[in-house]
Amino acid sequence: MNKLNQEYYVMSMDGANNHPLLDWGNIDFSFVLESNPIEKSTLDLPLKIVFGEPYPIEFEMADLLMLSTNLAASETLKEIFEENKIYGVQFIPLEIKSNKGVVITGHYVMHVWNKLPAIDKKDYEGGKPNKFGNILDLHKFSLDENLLKDIPFEKRLIFELAENSTITVIHKSLFEKLNAKNLTGILFFRVDDWDANILFR
Repeated sequence: MNKLNQEYYVMSMDGANNHPLLDWGNIDFSFVLESNPIEKSTLDLPLKIVFGEPYPIEFEMADLLMLSTNLAASETLKEIFEENKIYGVQFIPLEIKSNKGVVITGHYVMHVWNKLPAIDKKDYEGGKPNKFGNILDLHKFSLDENLLKDIPFEKRLIFELAENSTITVIHKSLFEKLNAKNLTGILFFRVDDWDANILFR
């Protein structure tokens, strides 16, 4: 039995219809691919983004929202990470315009720059890694202890899979802190229970 698969959780949006999808608009968002913190002085802040389609009839700004394939976090979620001095994540302020022209502040790009190779290549479901090592159609995975064991614990409380940066993984100790706060828009699935279709079960 793989203990890491029981110790780590995939962090996901809940997909509720009243939680808007966010869109980068005309912004060059290539910085989210960086495996380092971004120098904020290089950005025109706050980043001005928009609601994406389909638009909700009545919207609620949840604590975690989808921003293309990235995450957008509320002030509450940001404060939890900062109070606990969580390594590997950076929050970049947003100004969001709804499809009806309402301007909303208080959310941030959740830039998880801590990207770690972590998938057990002998125990996953999906296609073969491409020339960059990415598994774009990842369906299910296990964590590889040999890849993570030498990384200090405090530097792997949260990370994106280097093999698939759309998947954010957190340790159960961080999961417990977040899960105790009654956050909206956010779901957690233990790695050994997660698959790409879990929201449609």
